[in-house]
Amino acid sequence: MKKPKMILFDYGETLCTEYWGDPLGGCRAVLAAASANPKGVTEEQLLAQFQAIDRDLTRLPSDPWQTGPELRWQSFARYVFESLALEFPPELDYQSLEELFWYSRTEPTRAVEYVPELLRFLQQEGVRTAVVSNLCYTELTLRKRLDKCLPGHRLEFVMVSSEYAFRKPHPRLFQLALQKAGLPAGEVWFCGDNAACDVDGPAALGMQTVWFTGSMHNPESKQLQPKSQGWLEVRHWQELEALLRQAE
Repeated sequence: MKKPKMILFDYGETLCTEYWGDPLGGCRAVLAAASANPKGVTEEQLLAQFQAIDRDLTRLPSDPWQTGPELRWQSFARYVFESLALEFPPELDYQSLEELFWYSRTEPTRAVEYVPELLRFLQQEGVRTAVVSNLCYTELTLRKRLDKCLPGHRLEFVMVSSEYAFRKPHPRLFQLALQKAGLPAGEVWFCGDNAACDVDGPAALGMQTVWFTGSMHNPESKQLQPKSQGWLEVRHWQELEALLRQAE
């Protein structure tokens, strides 16, 4: 097995694991920050409106091997907030509201076990690292979280689908990542927890894929199995380090 020159990582349940126990947390935080709520919108009503937008835009298709367009949270949040007559103080721009919504909904978020050690090992070995994530939030929002969970590690680039319109497993997102890396697919590995987005998607372009099954809190990831061939499975990141130590 040939050692990669670069490893691309998914974000959620791969590098970091999020708290999934309070789906209303983001709505609660946003409503608490509102300067006006004349319709008396509740947390449940706000969440229902966000979910309706996702359905209407077909952003999340029922077939995980297909992909809808990605939209920025700030775009559909603006529609949601204005349609419900919610107003916010001038100092709370949409970037601030996005961070308030997502962080309040998913904290505490922590690095997956052994990720800091793995990243230090890769840095010592000269293996470059970057992130390619399906996320409706901005790159800035994700970078702040990565910096908090993984202080001191420099990722070469962070790509989020909201900035590029395409969602994994669409090949265009992986093609652009390879272009940014300046490497052919055969010299890049992709690691992630989702069989469709992180295994079959990059495998179709010729990348060696690593299916990480050690931190599956995402219900969709638990239900899927890869359809491609040649992928590696690891349940703990120490297993990947061991594989890389054996690689040429």
